[in-house]
Amino acid sequence: MNRIRQKQPGCHSRLLVLLVAVTFTPLALPGQALLNAGQHKLFLSCTGQRHGPVVIFEAGQGRSSEDWSKVQPEAAKITESCSYDRVGLGRSAPASPVAGAPAETTDEQVKDLYQLLHSASVRPPYIMVGHSFGGILVRRFATKYPGEIVGMVLLDSAHEEQIWRFLDIDPNSLQGISLKPDDLRREGFLPPRERLSWHADIPLIALQHGRSLPMEGPAKQHQAEFESAMQSMQKDLVARSRYGELRTAEHSGHFIQLEQPDVVVQAIEDVWNRSFTPKASAVRK
Repeated sequence: MNRIRQKQPGCHSRLLVLLVAVTFTPLALPGQALLNAGQHKLFLSCTGQRHGPVVIFEAGQGRSSEDWSKVQPEAAKITESCSYDRVGLGRSAPASPVAGAPAETTDEQVKDLYQLLHSASVRPPYIMVGHSFGGILVRRFATKYPGEIVGMVLLDSAHEEQIWRFLDIDPNSLQGISLKPDDLRREGFLPPRERLSWHADIPLIALQHGRSLPMEGPAKQHQAEFESAMQSMQKDLVARSRYGELRTAEHSGHFIQLEQPDVVVQAIEDVWNRSFTPKASAVRK
């Protein structure tokens, strides 16, 4: 969702902000650790006692586990809940210092999380909560490791088709990204006219923002069209599960977990409950 030029404070889209240095901080708090995830050491914070599926939080592009500070303590009252920082972000170790080394692909980021959870002995099943670009990551996780995710909550999720859908509205709306098909796929997106094939009949709740996202530059001229496209993509995501449900966080912009954390916690609890008996708890469309 954070690929359009917006005035969202704190939104670390690769299109919008300068690169900043990440400070590496040693950890000493209970439930927190730096653990091996393949060739990396990643920060993981798990709280609460496990009761059924574990909740795993996936932050948006360039964001850290701090985004879940208002939600994770409440989710931990339901079941064990874990947030983490991807390589080079937050309290995880920096990325490879090799000059010119490419950034991790989406599949590599997903593999990192898989290895991190197994290093920490946090076993499936999982309920995954993905914000913005994190929504793409949790769907990719579900594809690569089928059967490990039994429920999903998507917060203003990015959509794999969004790059070309936005370009259809205004070819000048996106700046500074490569539109080569292979590069788009590395980033988790699909090239023009290619459709998302993902489908999962698991309990799924998508939360969309209720306040229009302020935009600037070329995108501002087509704000209504972009909002309509984003709503259409959220509807598409929930339609990919027979148990999908779309909710609107009426008083939130893009960062629903910070503006209306109670709405997110309720969605997590609902999906957690439905994960035990999805057919009995299916949302009628």
